[in-house]
Amino acid sequence: MPKPNKDFYNYFSQNLIKGFIYLGLLIAALVIFKSYFESQYDALQHWVSDDYWLMFIIFLISEIFVGIVPPEVFMVWTKDDPATLYVWVIVAMTVLSLLAGWINYSIGKLISSRRFFRRYFKRRLRKYSERYEQYGSGFIVVAALTPLPFALVSLITGALSYPSKKYLLYSSFRVLRFVAYGLIIWNLGDVV
Repeated sequence: MPKPNKDFYNYFSQNLIKGFIYLGLLIAALVIFKSYFESQYDALQHWVSDDYWLMFIIFLISEIFVGIVPPEVFMVWTKDDPATLYVWVIVAMTVLSLLAGWINYSIGKLISSRRFFRRYFKRRLRKYSERYEQYGSGFIVVAALTPLPFALVSLITGALSYPSKKYLLYSSFRVLRFVAYGLIIWNLGDVV
């Protein structure tokens, strides 16, 4: 990882703050949705969280496709489970998120030499490529810890032929995000 600088710390701090704001807004939205549409909320929650295999499949697909459903929603839906089961769900989600990142990394490596990727995706992903060039492996860490699209950063990392061992090392910071958010959601009690 290149030597961190003030600009990197500012970028990281801004995204970390956005992450906590995002978490707060998401929880507020869930509370509002639950209070106005309680029966629909409960039906959806039980449909997903009563069948863990289904939940994990939906979560993995979501993580591969840029987090269509935020991981925190699954955490909220399973927080009523006993503590040990909740911990295992968080562990499984963490592993699946890392697997999804690895899948995107591998896809990036595979398609980086394809003409359609160079023509279409490089233009669309320029903002992320510029950040990657600016912060190097620190960008992987920021994406792992904050709401930046981890799947896209993993795809770009693979497309840039970043060493796989280093990618796995820096993407493992994702564990911290899941642990922190899991603890925050668990400690919210009956709020959500």
